[in-house]
Parts: sequence; structure tokens; C-alpha cells
Amino acid sequence: MSHHLRVDRNGVRLGIVGDLHTHWDQVDVHQLAGCDYDLLYFVGDLGGGLPDSTLRIARSIAQLSCPTLVMPGNNDTVDINELAAELALQQGARQLLALGRDDTGPPDIRLCGYSHHLIEAVDFAVSLIAARPHSMGGPTLSFPDYMADTYGIDSLEQSTERLCALVDEAEAEHLVFLAHNGPLGFGEAPDAMWGNDFKPGGGDWGDVDLSRAIDHARARGKSVLAVVAGHMHLRTKQGAERPWLADVDGTVYINAARVPRIFSGKDDVYRHHVSMTLGPGGVAVEEVLLPEYGDG
Repeated sequence: MSHHLRVDRNGVRLGIVGDLHTHWDQVDVHQLAGCDYDLLYFVGDLGGGLPDSTLRIARSIAQLSCPTLVMPGNNDTVDINELAAELALQQGARQLLALGRDDTGPPDIRLCGYSHHLIEAVDFAVSLIAARPHSMGGPTLSFPDYMADTYGIDSLEQSTERLCALVDEAEAEHLVFLAHNGPLGFGEAPDAMWGNDFKPGGGDWGDVDLSRAIDHARARGKSVLAVVAGHMHLRTKQGAERPWLADVDGTVYINAARVPRIFSGKDDVYRHHVSMTLGPGGVAVEEVLLPEYGDG
């Protein structure tokens, strides 16, 4: 599945929304409509682990007016066609969009995973490589029967091959990897960026297939601008805070999983997402906290 989006401005602005776990409503739809992003990316885990909650959140996301990519998380293993149909329920009189349609018409809201998405701005082009969906992290393939039936993937080696093929197909020199879980290689401590905090000696819980695809892109001479993921919540089970942002060898790594993403502050209720701007000058990233009741 491929997707081509043209942007009538210099550079590209992406809004990144971390693991929802049902923390999403019509206030978010309204607020993000006013943020002027070229594309929104949801890192996954929409619902609370039950199909009904995932589909309910997908139905709300379908009301967004901005082009949107949604990566299915490990909590989102509902029937993939049913989930895609919920995301295709656009506002107004727009027709139900077919899963995987490849065109250059009006941008839409769709699932991603093992897919390539080209964005062309006035002065810049970037290929977004959507990595393995439904990842739980760790050294084994998550949901192997489901992955084999749904995506034709039955091993991490086969997943690596699929991701490397997407890199080879990418039109742009600059790449951004979009994932649910982050790559292997960020440390074994429980509070490492994608470290295992839920069992003793858990170690590095990043995805080895994603790490190998990033290495493959660099070996092919591609510029890997950023890797965007979530899954491992920023506040660990031990109460520590993971880093949400790192710059390693010129690549920006983002863990957007601030959970819960809606929380009470001293003077308001705040809603979290991450803003990323890409262009000839590089990558700029910042956390955004939108107040629910204030004027900000």
C-alpha cells in the first residue's frame, strides 16, 4: 500500500498522537483541527484492549479533517477490515473509502503498517515508512497467527525483509520511520527509551526488525531523519520517567507514549501530542500541551 500527499508549503508539519488507551474525545478532534498540520500520525493502542473501545475511538478519529495515518498497536488486534471501515467514515457526504486505495485525490484517514507514504512539499520530500503493526516488543513476533493471516508475516526475519523492501521502494532521499514500538538499541534499563519495565531482567524491548531496517536505509545512503513510536509508557511501573526524545547519529527518536495523554494540571486539563517539522534545515520537535478550557 502506498500513499502520495502533496503539500503547498515549505517543509512538512506532522502532529504525533501517542498511545490513546481511550483518552480521546471530541475536544481533541476540535483542537487538532486548529493546529494546521499536514499529516497526523497515531502511534497505536487506540482503545482499552476490547474491540468495542478500539472501534469507538476509530470512529471518532474518522471525523478529523486532516490527512491521518493510524498504526495499529498491540491493543488493536480487532478485525483489520472492520477497523479500516471505521476509519473510513468521513465527515459529510464523503464515500466509504476502500482499504489500501492508492490515488492522489483528496487525502484521507487510513491504517498504516508495512506501507510507504510519500509527502512532497514545495522545497522538500520525505518518505514515511510505516513499520510492523501490532508490536508488543521483545525478541519474538507478536501475535504470530494473526500476523500470518493478516499480513503474510510469520517471523521477525520475514518482517525485516518486508521493511527493507519498503526502504528500497522509497522515492525520497529522506526517510521517517513510523512504528508502534521503537527499535532495539536504546538500553536494557527499565527506564531506557524502550526498556522493559514490567518484569525483572526484561532488558531492551525494542523491535529488532525496525532496527535492522533503519540500518539498511543508512547502508543504502538514505537520510533517516526521525523514528516515531510509542508503546512503552513514559512513566515506568517503577515511577521513573523515560526520555521521550533522543538524537543519535543525526536521527531524531521520539517516544510519544505519555499515558494518560489527558491529565489535570494546576489550572486546566491538558491534552498531549508532539509536533514535528521536517524540511531542508532538518527536524524540529516539541511537546504540545493543549489546555481544554483556556485560550491556548
